[in-house]
Order: sequence, then C-alpha cells, then structure tokens
Amino acid sequence: MRKRLPLAIAAAAALLLPAAPALAAPTVDTTPPQVRSVEVAQSAVTVSGLQTVLVTVRVRLTDDTGVEVVSSPGIGYWPVVSFAPTLSAYALLALTEGTPQDGIWTGQVAVTSAWKGTVQANRVAAYDAGAMNLLDVDPRTVVDTASIVVTSTHTPAVDMTFSPEPATKGQPVTQRVRAWDTDTGRPWANLPMTIGNDNGCVEPGFRLNVHTDAAGNYQRTVPADQAEALHCVWVPGQPGSQAPGWENRTIIAIDSQFVRYQKFSVGAVPAAASVPAGTNVNVNGNVTPVKPNKVLQLQRYSGGRWKTVNTGRVRTSGRYTIVATPPGKATYSYRVYAPGDAETVGGISKVFTIRGT
Repeated sequence: MRKRLPLAIAAAAALLLPAAPALAAPTVDTTPPQVRSVEVAQSAVTVSGLQTVLVTVRVRLTDDTGVEVVSSPGIGYWPVVSFAPTLSAYALLALTEGTPQDGIWTGQVAVTSAWKGTVQANRVAAYDAGAMNLLDVDPRTVVDTASIVVTSTHTPAVDMTFSPEPATKGQPVTQRVRAWDTDTGRPWANLPMTIGNDNGCVEPGFRLNVHTDAAGNYQRTVPADQAEALHCVWVPGQPGSQAPGWENRTIIAIDSQFVRYQKFSVGAVPAAASVPAGTNVNVNGNVTPVKPNKVLQLQRYSGGRWKTVNTGRVRTSGRYTIVATPPGKATYSYRVYAPGDAETVGGISKVFTIRGT
C-alpha cells in the first residue's frame, strides 16, 4: 500500500521545482507605413480634348511588417497616390521593386484635359500587414514631391437639367444634358458620355453609354422608379491602371444631382411705397421651405434687365428683411429672388414698386 507524503513535505517539494519561464507580452504593431519618395516619369504633359496620357508614378514605401495591398470593391484600394485638384487623379499602386518592407510601388495616373498647370501628389495612403495601421498623408509635408506641368486645351464640360421642375413624385422626368468646349463655348457634337443612376454613379450599377447629338445635346426619359435617385453624367477618358476587384474610372468632366421636387415660394412687401430718393426702405417677407441663413437677392429692373442691388438672409422663422434704396426721383420695380439649390428650385416674389420723390 502506497503511503502519502505528509502535507508539509509535499508542499516543500513543490517549492523546490523550477519555476516555468514567464511568457513575454506580444508586440503590438502601432506604426503605419512611411512614404520616402514620390516620383513621376514625365514632368510635363500636353493634352487636349478627350486625350488621355498615362504617366507612371513611383512611390517608395517602408514599413516594419510590410506594406499590404487592400482592395475592397466599392470602398477603396490601398496603396494609392492621389493628385490635386483634378478629377480621377489617382494611381493604384503595385509592388514592382524591393520588398513589402522597403519597396517601390508603381502605378499609372491618367492625365486629361481636366488637369491644368502644375499638379503634385497631395495624398498617399497605404496599409501595413494585416491592415493594422493606415498611412494617409500629404506627401508634400514629409518629402520632396515631383510635379507634373500640364498644358491643356479644349476641355469638355457638361450640364444636366430635368423637367418638369419641381417634379411630381411617382412620375417620370425628362433628363437633358448639354455639352460644350470650354475654350470656344461651342456645342460638342457626338461627345461620348456615360449616364449613371443611383449606385451607378459611384460603383458598378445602372449605366448607359451615350453620345450627344449634332447640337451637343442628349435627352432621355427617366422612369419613375429611377427619378428620385442620384443622377450623374460624365465624360470618360481612357481607362487608367486597373486593380482586381476595384473600379478605376477616368473622368474628364462630370455633373451630378437629384431631381428637385419643391420650389421656393417668396413673399415681399416694402414698408413704404414712396420715400425721398436715397432713403432706405425695409422690404419684408417670408420664404418657404424655410432654410435659415439662406441668402436672398433684392433685384431692381434697370437697363432692360434685373440687377442685384442688395442681399439678406432668411431667419429661423422663415422671415427676412432686405433694405431697398431708390436712387433717384422715379418709380423703380423690385423683386426678391431665392436662388435654387441642390434640393429646391429657385423662386421669385411678385414684382413691387417703390417711388423715389
């Protein structure tokens, strides 16, 4: 029969056993990648109209754990370098030299006629291994950043309108796009454009590839089930660099907006119908829908057109006051104009008169 050791002896024996080594706390990576240089293959580019010139960009990035490609369709791609202040001005980067810990990441940026003057990279963004830490920096603040001097001409422009406005919810609307040459002001015939709706404006979704007519116009009927979503139109350039699972559009010109379903209603009443010339007269009224601090324009008819002579702001109550000053001894016609915005069609008060005596 086995005998148990007395409790005291067992405890003493346990104290003589060697202690297990303490485990070291894991090191947590808290340092994002660092940008060391930004270079471009061409320091000067000449581009016109719909031309696109692809310029190679080289960015040196370093990181202890290594820079990692992160791609999320519809959300973003890293590493990336962006240029300002232009449309579609970014290059998606891939490792072409060195290692993820210290390497050259290369991509192509599409230079179009939307670029003008001296342009530099204004943003470099990259994740390290495991997407633990994000570098998001204006490289001009940390390294010498190369420039591209762009000479551009005949940039296209587009403008999109809808009718009727204000529209009626649940009803179709007519979408019209006008395109022109910003150098000459002339309509741009047969201009290739892409029409987008809802998600199609920012990621793969509803899109139509269309062209303007001989007068530089395009028109279509928007069905009621699309009317209330975001609408957009852009002039595409040659596609730039591509990355798996990520859409990289080149845009030369763009317009986007919602159909508007309301219109400003403006009331205006002068405090006096007749005053000595040069005397101030308060013009009071209300505006709906109420948008506090919205700037209103007091306009006077002169020389065959309406001219803005003063401004005022809408108060939280929807009321406003603008000062009118008849400049001479005559009867002057006035009106108050509420400019339209992204949600509401502009509105004008009834015309009223103030006589200077």
